[in-house]
Amino acid sequence: MSSKEKKKRGYSNLQLAIASLGFGSVCVFWSIYNSFIPLILDAKLHNLGSIMLSATTISTLTGFIMTIDNFFGLIFQPVFGRRSDHMRSRFGKRMPYLLAGIPSCALLFILMPLAAKIQGTAGILCLMVVVITFNFIMSTWRAPCVAIMPDLVPPEYQSDGNAVVNMVAAVATIMGTLSATLMGLLGFKEAIASGDYTSVFVFGALLTVLFLLIILFAVKWPDNRKDAVEKADGKQTGKESIRNLNLPADVKMSMFFMMFALLCISGSSDGFGTYFTLYAVKLLQMNAAKATLVKTAGTLGAILLALPAGILGRKLGRKKTITAGLSIVITCHVLMFMLPYVGGAAVGTLLTVLYFIYAGAFILININTLPIMLAIGGKSRFGAFTGYYYTATFTAAVICPTVIGFLIGITGTYNTLQVFCMLASILAVICIRRVKHGENMSTEEEEALSEAVKAVED
Repeated sequence: MSSKEKKKRGYSNLQLAIASLGFGSVCVFWSIYNSFIPLILDAKLHNLGSIMLSATTISTLTGFIMTIDNFFGLIFQPVFGRRSDHMRSRFGKRMPYLLAGIPSCALLFILMPLAAKIQGTAGILCLMVVVITFNFIMSTWRAPCVAIMPDLVPPEYQSDGNAVVNMVAAVATIMGTLSATLMGLLGFKEAIASGDYTSVFVFGALLTVLFLLIILFAVKWPDNRKDAVEKADGKQTGKESIRNLNLPADVKMSMFFMMFALLCISGSSDGFGTYFTLYAVKLLQMNAAKATLVKTAGTLGAILLALPAGILGRKLGRKKTITAGLSIVITCHVLMFMLPYVGGAAVGTLLTVLYFIYAGAFILININTLPIMLAIGGKSRFGAFTGYYYTATFTAAVICPTVIGFLIGITGTYNTLQVFCMLASILAVICIRRVKHGENMSTEEEEALSEAVKAVED
């Protein structure tokens, strides 16, 4: 970016990319967690000594346990998102949450595979204690972490800024999904093949701590301890909640349709992410390492389309870009539903190609959904509306994996996953078409929205 363009936009892509390593840490954690915890849980629940569980019970329990992070996110992320709007420290609003959260999560991350080595019911109980604690702490710093981007980027360029964030996230995700392969090359191949994923989790933990050190020393975080806490009519803006939002009725309606669209999108993507490894291993007869390599190929698709997705959102329109992405995702689910009936050695290659296209299409969606939500809320509510964004996505992520697990147990096939995700994506398209606000917001439009909010408050 030239100095003239940087001055026009008001931010540096390099500084934004470095600051985005915080979200990169989130992606490293979840890429490893979602790939290997379902396998660990499946193995543990099949080996509880004298306790015998049915296949339906195991798949439902696996789905339920995998929603714990989303349950905590639903409850705590809006709270900590709002709190971060008013944080005052030598490192600014958001960084204190990362400084406390990332090291704590890294330690708990290492403890997960170690707890899984304990035999019987004691092992599953120890694992659950670590998993629950890890997921709670993750929920305290994810919303502040995501709110860093809108802090740095003007509203009209937030699709572009979100593209930079997603490119960094995609690279971090690749590092996470390649962790098993990298650890295999370093001598842990037999251990990983036997179900011991300790080396993978240690790699992920160390990588996130490295990211934290980079953003701590490479980004100049503003000391805002002397800044006054923003108030409105004598009340702290942090007191505003989703039930008493001071927004015009039509804007609020767009917000709720957007939140329902996000619920459907998250229900599809989180459900697919939770069961993808099991789908590939159980239904397509792939091994865990190859299944994670397929995810790596998909992440490459996300990287290639990240910047174009931001530009499309700004030029073509965010809603149109999201709808195009959802249409491609629906097509991919239909084709992946057909894969088990293809058979042969080509299945792995076909899945890789489809997942590459799927991930590329999903980046069109993900890059443009958050800016819409933030534009609906306005500049003074970035942290809060980041929290509301996660209220929607985590509501779906709490419910859908458990429902999908139950349906898989009832139907007896992991192909049920594809049907569920396809239907959820179709509902998302319907909801997006009802959103009437949140496209590219100019300074004048933002001021008009602020005036409308002030009029409602008066």
